[in-house]
Amino acid sequence: MRKFPLIALIAIVSLSAGCFEPISTINVAAPLDSFGNNNIPQLQGFGNLPPTPQVPQTNAMIRINTNLPTLQPDVTVLRLPPNGLNETQFQNLTSSLDMPIGLVGQEAKNLEIAFTWTNANNEVLSYDSTNRRLTFADASNSPGQLLVSSWPDTSAIELAVTDFLRAKGMDPTAYNNPEIQKNWREWQRQIQTQEACVNQNTLSALRRIKTAKDMLSAPPPASVSAACLQAQYPSRIPVTFDLVIDKRNIIGKDGKTEVGGFLVLNARNLAVEYGWLTLSAEPARSDYPAITEQQMRANMLNGGLGGEPEGMVDINETFFSFMRLDTGDEYSFKYLIPALVGSGIQTISGTEIPYNIVVPLTE
Repeated sequence: MRKFPLIALIAIVSLSAGCFEPISTINVAAPLDSFGNNNIPQLQGFGNLPPTPQVPQTNAMIRINTNLPTLQPDVTVLRLPPNGLNETQFQNLTSSLDMPIGLVGQEAKNLEIAFTWTNANNEVLSYDSTNRRLTFADASNSPGQLLVSSWPDTSAIELAVTDFLRAKGMDPTAYNNPEIQKNWREWQRQIQTQEACVNQNTLSALRRIKTAKDMLSAPPPASVSAACLQAQYPSRIPVTFDLVIDKRNIIGKDGKTEVGGFLVLNARNLAVEYGWLTLSAEPARSDYPAITEQQMRANMLNGGLGGEPEGMVDINETFFSFMRLDTGDEYSFKYLIPALVGSGIQTISGTEIPYNIVVPLTE
């Protein structure tokens, strides 16, 4: 797994095998020195949080082969603004559009917004506040052929992604781990190890991918055949990367990272043909009581939020991440709480696979 060159020295966590960063500090979050314009009290400034998921007691077979970190008495919780517009933003928008007050009505709710525009480069961009997603497309970067003789190396792809984000005014440190989409990585491995090659059937499968945005869900175009074509690589490269906030990944209950973006690159010149990004917002921060270290260890040994795993799990390292609390309301504030992730190996009938255990750190 790989990272942007710009943030190679920053202790950003990642959740793929082989790229975990060891715990080097007892801090879950940096001390709060300032509060900006949010005026949020340092201790429990958001009031009652949405319920934290509870870890059930199990008879799991889990071994912790590393030292667990020492916890602070309090941990920092992040609060993100709702995805939609607030009432003032909505009033300003409708007023600028000369909408009659009677049409808008009273106590407007679910204030979503979506719009599309083009720029001087004939790029088409769209924004949807429902999931804070920015989408962009540039047909002039579409490849002219379906196959190329080779793909650029990893460092060139990473640099192209970083340069694109910077050119769009985005902060590259808000995203982490750019890598070729999983199906296509496996296909690339099979080509490089000569386990498969592209033939006419594979080429026909590529032709069925009509638009760049369909690349993410496309099946791996690999086939074993003696009738290999000369060019062996698709002329589009789908790349995904994770969303980062306060230098840490956002994870789910299973320990998987939250995807923050998707780009389709022209394999010849690494220009972006299509893509989307999740835009984050500057969070407000406030401290809340942490669970005890005894609770943390017990919850890890119970399997965390994933419950009782099958077989034996060996936890070999740990790191901190953030996980979202479910508010049950898409239009309310979003809360991110610190979580400890135990990373290791699950052994089932002699087969070993990567496994993550997620333990929330708030009470």
